[in-house]
Amino acid sequence: MEDVAPAVARPGVLIVDDSSMMRSLLSRLVEGDRDGAGQGRWTLLGAAPDGRTAIDLARELRPDICLLDVEMPVLGGLEALPAIRAVSNAVVVVVSSIAAPGSAGRAACLMAGASAVVAKPSGAVSADLVETSGRAILSAMRAALAPPEAT
Repeated sequence: MEDVAPAVARPGVLIVDDSSMMRSLLSRLVEGDRDGAGQGRWTLLGAAPDGRTAIDLARELRPDICLLDVEMPVLGGLEALPAIRAVSNAVVVVVSSIAAPGSAGRAACLMAGASAVVAKPSGAVSADLVETSGRAILSAMRAALAPPEAT
């Protein structure tokens, strides 16, 4: 009998942003992140255009991580964040134009339970997101899922 290596589970990702362009950019970023062997690091589970839909998808899909915008119709990210975490245990990385370093928006995201916050570089719809903030987003995702160091 031949030994077969067990499949490595890739963390599941839910993307939440009201802009279809931003959802597409974030999806491509997540799907394009590869490890040293060329394997994808993440499984894209779904995308939502608002916080209300995100809560429903988080309950259904049980993502490991959620990339969440703040300013959205129906239900904003700050209101949706605790509910997403409650129904799925997902860690949340906020990707938002209101989350510049040192801003009140960034502090509010962290106080609401975000594991990390990355600012969109050019406002709510940032066509340059991947080039400008892609590495920061992927680093924040990896760090958010990293096991705590033993003390």
